Amino acid sequence: MERIIIGNGISFIAAIFMVISCCINDQKKAYFCQMMNCAIACVAAVFFASWAGLSTLIISTVRNYLVMKGKYTKKLMYIFTPLVLVVGLLVNNRGIVGMLPPLATVQLSLCNYYARDLLSIKLSFFVNNLVWALYGFLIYDFSSGLSDSIICITGLVSLLRLVRELKQQGDACGRTVWEMARWEGTEE
Repeated sequence: MERIIIGNGISFIAAIFMVISCCINDQKKAYFCQMMNCAIACVAAVFFASWAGLSTLIISTVRNYLVMKGKYTKKLMYIFTPLVLVVGLLVNNRGIVGMLPPLATVQLSLCNYYARDLLSIKLSFFVNNLVWALYGFLIYDFSSGLSDSIICITGLVSLLRLVRELKQQGDACGRTVWEMARWEGTEE
């Protein structure tokens, strides 16, 4: 029980960095905060004896550092994606529950690279936070589960607002929400 309480305290500190990253408009600073979130969550994973989570978070810390430095290439994405799965499988000590961190990390890594429009990116973040929230609750990491749930709900509200806005724009010109999202994603 003591380990769960300590792990939750550490997870709470990690969650603060994730919340800060959501509020920052500077990409490098946001990735720095996400890198810190992952690094601190690594320590919490030890207290939860979550080895698949720990391995995934270590790899994510390195990935976020590379993204922050502008060095995360397609080649590195192809290296990190199977690495997360293989290492996650090798150290998994929680059965199906233990596969959630590697799956969430692969999902986000691929979507971060391939998603080009805001709708796809927001949908990716929503799905990712939903998986991490579920995982947090299943391993008794209530700090992470709760913070990821709040981020998930906030993201869902933002996603629904975007869909409504794109639908209104699409109705005006005869396009679907996805056509509008892809069109908007090519504007920059």
